[in-house]
Amino acid sequence: MKYEILDVDALGRIGKLEVNNKQMITPNLFPVVHPFKNVIQPSDLKSFGAQAVFTNAYILFQNETIKESLMKKKIHQFLDFDGLIATDSGAFQQYMYNKSDMKIEAEEIEGFQEKIESDFPVILDLPVQPDDAYEIAKKKVDATIDRARDNVKRRFNENCAWFGPIHGGKYDDLLTKCINEMNKLDFDVYAIGGLVKSFLDYRFDRAIQILLNVKKNINSNKPLHMFGLGLPQFFSLAVACGCDLMDSAAYILYAKENRYFTLSTGTKNLEDLEEFPCHCPICTKFKPNELRKFEDNLRIKLLAEHNLYLSFSELKTIRQAIREGNLWELVDQRVRAHPNLIKAVRILKKKSPVFELYEKVYKKHGRMFVSTEDIYRPLITRYEKRININYRVPEDVKFLIILPELDARGENSPTIQNWLKEINDNTIIAVKDIHIVFNSFYFGIIPLELISTYPMGQFESITVSEEDDELYKNSVKKSSAYINQNYNKYHKCGVLIPESYLNQFNEVEKFNPVNPIHGLEPLLNSKFHSNYSKFTNLNDLLQFFRDE
Repeated sequence: MKYEILDVDALGRIGKLEVNNKQMITPNLFPVVHPFKNVIQPSDLKSFGAQAVFTNAYILFQNETIKESLMKKKIHQFLDFDGLIATDSGAFQQYMYNKSDMKIEAEEIEGFQEKIESDFPVILDLPVQPDDAYEIAKKKVDATIDRARDNVKRRFNENCAWFGPIHGGKYDDLLTKCINEMNKLDFDVYAIGGLVKSFLDYRFDRAIQILLNVKKNINSNKPLHMFGLGLPQFFSLAVACGCDLMDSAAYILYAKENRYFTLSTGTKNLEDLEEFPCHCPICTKFKPNELRKFEDNLRIKLLAEHNLYLSFSELKTIRQAIREGNLWELVDQRVRAHPNLIKAVRILKKKSPVFELYEKVYKKHGRMFVSTEDIYRPLITRYEKRININYRVPEDVKFLIILPELDARGENSPTIQNWLKEINDNTIIAVKDIHIVFNSFYFGIIPLELISTYPMGQFESITVSEEDDELYKNSVKKSSAYINQNYNKYHKCGVLIPESYLNQFNEVEKFNPVNPIHGLEPLLNSKFHSNYSKFTNLNDLLQFFRDE
């Protein structure tokens, strides 16, 4: 197998994967198909954008009627699908349905997958259930590792690119053990298992926690797969956290329950829809009322087709967002679809250093900050770290001027341009004695000499509305860190808090009474004492410095 990384954003990456002269781009989805009972035939899936499918080798292995024919035809001809095919060993049935009566040996089912020429066979692992006690989970992890070792020794088909499952679930030490042992073994794709029940319960936070733990420690030169991930509103967050591949039958299973995929509001019941909020071929041809009247098989087929169109459309959107460096902005939009997605994205607060390692130093476009969750973005973490560790206050300055962040930054703000001109042209004190910084909602303190650099000078953001909101507290905290570290470099400090200002449209706007610059006053008073004051105009502020 060949895997080439073409582009990255966050922990998401666009890659080109090639197996047996067949290619697929990542991130991507394997639609799960039944070996011989499908509403949408595998041969038709390419028209939706599918480059690969997932099917069940265990069902085929158990069917003596077709097994002999399959051994001659091989899996691609049998399914009539010329793309990439992955095959499950039967572990999923055991995991989802607790089929303890399933009698199958790893050597048998794994060898069978090689004989039918599966592109991506999966070992017979033992997935950890979310409610498994620790000792049970440990036995399953140990058994999976032992089977993985045995699998490597007995393989005979060199054209197979094997999936190596990762288990441990909520038990971090077991997960780490499994990762470390699988890293030592020759697998082409690593796959996180035991997540389907978490997806069904919308426990996205648990899935993200596990994904990030795996991503942090697994070999990075191999694709990372998530078994059972099929909800398109979760795709972007999963990809941003390191998921390269996924498989799911959700498109058809949800259709059988009359459930219709959307991105903005999650899945909807067909009975609740008056209009389809989509322009795929199904939604432009039919109305919800028409689908409700169709016989079951046709209705299920059409709903499944819509679900597939939406899923692959979202993957295209994600890949384009990676190319443009806008994956975080896309995640911001998608997580609004469900409160549990917001809960999951907040886990990133503790994982920000991991993301910062992979964050690009520069991107072609400015950033959009539209939520309080954005304060955990890796480029902001990077700035916070560098301003505290690497930044040095210019030598020989005496006076610190703190200006507030307005509706626009730098040259895009007529008010800021007027302020800077007034300071530079003043005859009250020498400009060389002045150090100007801005108090930013997201970044904290931004020195004037950095205001035109990326990303501090190229972003749009929401504004603070309440003193107790997270964004207000974030700004005060980060600005306070700068003041605590550097206050002794200045003789005096003046803060400009205007009553009103000209916004970017040259309209007079009242200054926000809950701008976080107000929150700095207690700290500035304690550090500078009588050498600190706030002003509504620059002339008075400069006179305050002259009186030293």
